[in-house]
Amino acid sequence: MKLRQGMMGQPKIGHSVVVGSIFLLALGVLILTAITESLADTEATLEFPPPATVEETLSPMDMSFLDRIKRPPITDWLKQKLKDTPPFIRDTDLNLQLRTFYFFQEDLDRSYKEAWAIGGWLEYTSGWLYDLLGVSATLYTSQPLFAPEDRDGTKLLAPGQEGYTVLGQLFGRIKLYERNEVRFFRQTYDNPYVNKYDSRMTPNTFEGYTVRGAFGDDKAGPGVQYVAGYVPKIKLRDSDEFIYMSEAAGATAQRGTGMGGARFNYGASSIAAIEYYTPDILNIFYTEAKHVWKVTDDLGFYLGTQFSHQQSLGDRLLTGDSFYAYQVGFLGEAGYRNGILSFAYTKAGDGADLRSPWSSYPGWTSVQIRDFNRAGEQAFLVKASYDWKRFLPGLTTYVLYIVGDGRKDPSTGQGLRDESELDADVQYRFTKGFLDGCSLRLRYANLWEEGGRTVQQVRVILNLPISFL
Repeated sequence: MKLRQGMMGQPKIGHSVVVGSIFLLALGVLILTAITESLADTEATLEFPPPATVEETLSPMDMSFLDRIKRPPITDWLKQKLKDTPPFIRDTDLNLQLRTFYFFQEDLDRSYKEAWAIGGWLEYTSGWLYDLLGVSATLYTSQPLFAPEDRDGTKLLAPGQEGYTVLGQLFGRIKLYERNEVRFFRQTYDNPYVNKYDSRMTPNTFEGYTVRGAFGDDKAGPGVQYVAGYVPKIKLRDSDEFIYMSEAAGATAQRGTGMGGARFNYGASSIAAIEYYTPDILNIFYTEAKHVWKVTDDLGFYLGTQFSHQQSLGDRLLTGDSFYAYQVGFLGEAGYRNGILSFAYTKAGDGADLRSPWSSYPGWTSVQIRDFNRAGEQAFLVKASYDWKRFLPGLTTYVLYIVGDGRKDPSTGQGLRDESELDADVQYRFTKGFLDGCSLRLRYANLWEEGGRTVQQVRVILNLPISFL
């Protein structure tokens, strides 16, 4: 159901609101921290900070098989009350994710996108019934705090700056055997082209029927992890409605997407591939490989390669014509103690812009504003990140600069303007008190287009995860 948003029709505002909102959010967090006591240990929440070492660097396919860390509950009282009940009840997880998000963007044409929203989700996951069956459900909401009608488009809220509430996940689980299970109906995925895209208030979720699992040793290897299934529909991150995957891609036909992929790891190396097939619409193939060298306790290196291929299928119902696109990419990182220096390069083919209708884009040069994956485009990225845990546990920062050139209009072959982007990110995760696990993240991006036009973007995100069971 849609809920009407409040505080509409506000007058246009400038950077004073951006600065003021950041200040108020930061002040509120500091006040809350001062009045709380230590209750739980730290854990990573949904928005991952930069890695502290190259061994922690996650590739797009690594995310597909990443186990979520179970957060300790804020109190053991309820857990103790359930300790003598059957596993289906005793092993229940009940988690609340609170989030508030401010977004401001000044576009190339000097128009604005702006909103401040509050919401999050409530997640329930049962234990196993007869060590065979389980269920899970998640209710999501996003509601406006500040939402000018003439500044729509932030994707924090539904179109028209409206709030929404939706049962985004509702799925059953069938355990096949240890670490292997079937999931059916509304759920999330985290693979390269079908993922949560959790960069606003609520994530993408899907209606799908999948089997996933693993064999062998996931860390030292040899090990194999796999996922396969059929995904008919998607709920986009700023919507409360499920639509066919083909409709989300831009076609009027109603088609679902089949997918299947696997990763093989051995020691510090891994290779992975996954394919997506939407009849008469789109075929996507993605593959990657990586290796990590740990030279000393303080020094390490990372080298990764990736390749994406996309093409039209069958009756070509997406564009009416055939198209073909690809991108190849390389990532190199050098890590010393808790700092990492990264270099990335990608090159796209001339045939068409690459698409990512169901997720974030997995290319290593995809950054805050641009994906740098358009026809003919090559991109060079340099990034420096640091985990300040030796001095201030919980604080991470990064800055990156990327240049993209060679972009072409795929229909005419004519060259288009080059672009470059500068991003900065500061994230602090509280490690003590009631706010343990809470994170405050400040993000800034500036995009320059050849000829002088710019895009500026500010994001402020506050996450507060709470586990009851």
